[in-house]
Amino acid sequence: MEDVTMGERYLRGKKPICLFPCSGFTIPGEAVRRASAIISEEVFPDICDTLGIVELTRAFIDGNTAGFKKKLSKQKVVTIDGCQYSCAKEFIKRFLRIEPEREIIFRLTDREDVADKMTFTKDEDIEKAIRLIKEVVEELHPATQ
Repeated sequence: MEDVTMGERYLRGKKPICLFPCSGFTIPGEAVRRASAIISEEVFPDICDTLGIVELTRAFIDGNTAGFKKKLSKQKVVTIDGCQYSCAKEFIKRFLRIEPEREIIFRLTDREDVADKMTFTKDEDIEKAIRLIKEVVEELHPATQ
């Protein structure tokens, strides 16, 4: 098996949609990060890539942001954040100057004081995130229906 990074694998692909989830430091953020991977690997593997903040940070360190920016500009980018700070969206807009096609903020509760006290991600949280992301992908890519 060829030893390539996720970033290198991403740059080689030709999928029309890129899911860009947050890094998952909150429970809702972890749910969307895991849900994005499931969508791109199992639900719509021929349509969606998942690229995250870690891969783009590595691209900055390696001096390879131009390749990522070029590829992302050819895809419909969906940012998926798990809290009000919208790090995924801000990262794409500020550092790569790319406007996402769609922006999702995934919440498990409307009360931030409750969200901050959540201690683990439940399977139903991930399933809820999968349903939400799947709806957006289906809107953006009619061949999924």
